[in-house]
Amino acid sequence: MSNAFARRFQLVVDQLAQGNKKQFAELTGKSASHIYKICRGISRPSMTYLESLYDGYKVDLNWLLTGEQSEGGQVAGSAPGREVVYAPMFDVQASAGTGASVSSEDISGYFTFDKVFLSRQLGVSGEDLAFVTISGDSMLPTFQDGDQVLVDMSAREANSEAAYLLKTDDGLMAKRLKQSNHKLSVNSDNPDYPSWTINLKEQEDNPVLGRIVWCARSV
Repeated sequence: MSNAFARRFQLVVDQLAQGNKKQFAELTGKSASHIYKICRGISRPSMTYLESLYDGYKVDLNWLLTGEQSEGGQVAGSAPGREVVYAPMFDVQASAGTGASVSSEDISGYFTFDKVFLSRQLGVSGEDLAFVTISGDSMLPTFQDGDQVLVDMSAREANSEAAYLLKTDDGLMAKRLKQSNHKLSVNSDNPDYPSWTINLKEQEDNPVLGRIVWCARSV
């Protein structure tokens, strides 16, 4: 069983039992040791067991087995009484520097968010979110190299000065943007880096991909 499957199965455990493998085992009628082995990628669950996850919790089996989400699927399942949103983590980097090329756009995993938290704390609906990884130091002290940032991909205009994900000829960048009179001011929080402007009338496509609304960082 692949490590990718094990990561997706772990997400199911996180969603349905807050990451408690013993509780998940009891919930789904399996031994705790079997669940541990599946999460570690050294054991394969039976199709009968997977079907029970779909029947009981609407886990998207196509996503679980292949990583491809079914239309209208619940991805990691739906626990009673909780309305959650799954934000995909894309295997790309957004440079906080001079530009990072996009080598892959595969989804490497998902982050689970409570929909109420997204609405109340971040002011986003959760319908069009994605995670990318920061590379470089031009946005210090706001973002550090290796930070994972949550991007609201529905915010495609920099109507207010904030941190955004920007598409450039050099790749993706995380920058502080402000739009006025068809011009986009591109700034770095680190004063060692220069600022510049983009004439939006000369752009065939909107260079703004979304607003950065949250940051995850290892401590």
